[in-house]
Amino acid sequence: MLNYCLALGIVIVALGGVLEAFGQEATEMYIPIGQSPGVSSKSSLLGTIESVDPGKRTLTVSGPAGTRKFQITDRTLIWIDRSHQKQRNQTGALADLQPGRKVEIKPEEGAGQAIAKWIKVDGG
Repeated sequence: MLNYCLALGIVIVALGGVLEAFGQEATEMYIPIGQSPGVSSKSSLLGTIESVDPGKRTLTVSGPAGTRKFQITDRTLIWIDRSHQKQRNQTGALADLQPGRKVEIKPEEGAGQAIAKWIKVDGG
């Protein structure tokens, strides 16, 4: 009985972490740039778009730690942060990534090169 309770406790703790992570990802698009609890400035990069190469699907961003280039894949999520206009955030596209705009980028975990998992771009 003790082993059963211990095993059940481990499963509950493990699922709790998975559900919390899933909940964060499901609501991430609605959180303004730089305000994502546990993500912003910890596992994401805040900066300004320097350049975009739509043909190569790359984005160059300058931030406090310098300039970084990110690859944009078919799985990269792009969201437009319209919180400054007191409007709901919306899904964006590669065309919304324009030089001079503020962005927050979450890199793919464990990727050898800098691949963007998601990008939030300031809607102006």
